[in-house]
Amino acid sequence: MTSSLGQLYSLHLTFLSQHPRALALPPSYSFHSNLCFSFTVHEMDPEPSGTWLKPQFLLFFYKRLAYSGIPLNLTLDNRVADQLWVPDTYFLNDKKSFVHGVTVKNRMIRLHPDGTVLYGLRITTTAACMMDLRRYPLDEQNCTLEIESYGYTTDDIEFYWRGGDKAVTGVERIELPQFSIVEHRLVSRNVVFATGAYPRLSLSFRLKRNIGYFILQTYMPSILITILSWVSFWINYDASAARVALGITTVLTMTTINTHLRETLPKIPYVKAIDMYLMGCFVFVFLALLEYAFVNYIFFGRGPQRQKKLAEKTAKAKNDRSKSESNRVDAHGNILLTSLEVHNEMNEVAGSVGDTRNSAISFDNSGIQYRKQSMPREGHGRYMGDRSIPHKKTQLRRRSSQLKIKIPDLTDVNAIDRWSRIVFPFTFSLFNLVYWLYYVN
Repeated sequence: MTSSLGQLYSLHLTFLSQHPRALALPPSYSFHSNLCFSFTVHEMDPEPSGTWLKPQFLLFFYKRLAYSGIPLNLTLDNRVADQLWVPDTYFLNDKKSFVHGVTVKNRMIRLHPDGTVLYGLRITTTAACMMDLRRYPLDEQNCTLEIESYGYTTDDIEFYWRGGDKAVTGVERIELPQFSIVEHRLVSRNVVFATGAYPRLSLSFRLKRNIGYFILQTYMPSILITILSWVSFWINYDASAARVALGITTVLTMTTINTHLRETLPKIPYVKAIDMYLMGCFVFVFLALLEYAFVNYIFFGRGPQRQKKLAEKTAKAKNDRSKSESNRVDAHGNILLTSLEVHNEMNEVAGSVGDTRNSAISFDNSGIQYRKQSMPREGHGRYMGDRSIPHKKTQLRRRSSQLKIKIPDLTDVNAIDRWSRIVFPFTFSLFNLVYWLYYVN
């Protein structure tokens, strides 16, 4: 058997040396090319593109290389491939490819007794993959590797997948850092150009991005920073430095996360799903800072202005009262009251006593009213009226002083913070619910 193999190998070497151009010509009849892939996807970089490492096998038929007598395959040196005709296949969406050459070129040539030639290559190629990142990082992508004949048309050669869906192996063992392979499909078709129809083979993958990395690196930090901005609602509104520092820190942190994420992605004109989420978190953080600015303006800006105006009115009223008190008693001992005081006091007294005839009021040309006592019909009514008037008069003056001195209600600031503690978490939870239901489903 060993001598037979040696003789066979010597015959083929002799044939190759005597007819160096014979194998450089294509077969005299049409043949089928079979490509079986086993590959490993290294990465999907942000260009976006994919790097594929795979052995490529082409199986075609040479009648003039057939031999008989020995039912064994013959593996030739890889240098024979330089003299062997092979189809001019190329990767349609290739960006950068090379054949591994350590320690020698990784090529395989195997002859079968019926003249079938198995030609294998170990190729690493970087293929372009057009991605739609609108739902990033909750997206699914379709990446395709297309193989086509460059010069030979369908009149010369035909490409097909040997074994149907089983032509590609090793897909189940692939583990990608950012993606999971949901499914793969094999397609064989002919494409028509101006120069003719050419065979094309396509290997398509449906890839689903793994969300775990983004939850730990982007979503969770954004959620925690947003919740951290709400701590200011529990800090006293007098602590301006603490609340402002907390608000500015959370805003800058959200800006840093957003900037870092954009640096790792291509510059695309549309908004991605993660951009919507980060922008929503940024809005909540910024509104938390504006909430304190609103509180600060109301109770440290508008509040003192209101108190100042009230103080001025109170001082003016006191001055007017002190001036009028000096003229309240005339030469006859009558008490002088302004028309407003008499009107208010008499209405109050009349409502409580029930008889306005106990007092008589006269007016002079200066607008000053004189109160004079009148004779009641019954002595008991006069006695009760005389006792109730000074008491009601004191109550009226006390109520008037209470109305004039108005103290700002400091419970408003606490009410705003209390409402913020409820509204912000509820709105943020609703935002998360709508976001995840929309993009996950």
